[in-house]
Amino acid sequence: MLVCSHCGNDVGFVGAVQRFGVTETEQRLIVGTAATCPTCLQIVDVKIVGALRTFVPHYGASELRKICPMSGKPTSDPSATTSAGKDLRTSMTREVVKLIYSPRDKEPRIEVVTLEYLDKSDRVRIQIEALRTMMGFDFRLCDYPPSLNKPHLTVWASLDACVIATKHERGGFQSIADDEIAGVLADLRQHRALFV
Repeated sequence: MLVCSHCGNDVGFVGAVQRFGVTETEQRLIVGTAATCPTCLQIVDVKIVGALRTFVPHYGASELRKICPMSGKPTSDPSATTSAGKDLRTSMTREVVKLIYSPRDKEPRIEVVTLEYLDKSDRVRIQIEALRTMMGFDFRLCDYPPSLNKPHLTVWASLDACVIATKHERGGFQSIADDEIAGVLADLRQHRALFV
């Protein structure tokens, strides 16, 4: 029981403090980067491209390792709202990044990628998903060729292509400066074997 120090009357009772934590899975469901698959009833990552939200490829819940039929199919709720109905699009951070994408045996091109994320800690994960969309799942992070004297740039290379961007100090990448794009394109054309 609490007692007022001025008048001596009972003020109230202090109960135990209850803390409610939100697990990472619940947070992802709230944010909309995951959803419950109606077929296998698992929590599955959601791939968001524009207004389209689809389940990423995943295995069904059975003991047999078969791909779930809902893999790659749209989620039942195409909007970016939470179960509480709050629209989170206004709270999302949007980042426009210029990259250089160079498929093997083709001309390199400038790609402008728009990334959206609710939490800044998701930035690198979203960037990796964007790279997977461009190059597939099998790629590796490499340094820009040292002989070309651009240590602030980095390269993601696969067997079929490479992506070049400026290194971000917290991991991931950031946009290449406009005045540097011509030099990188020239490096790719003259020294292609160093990149792919």
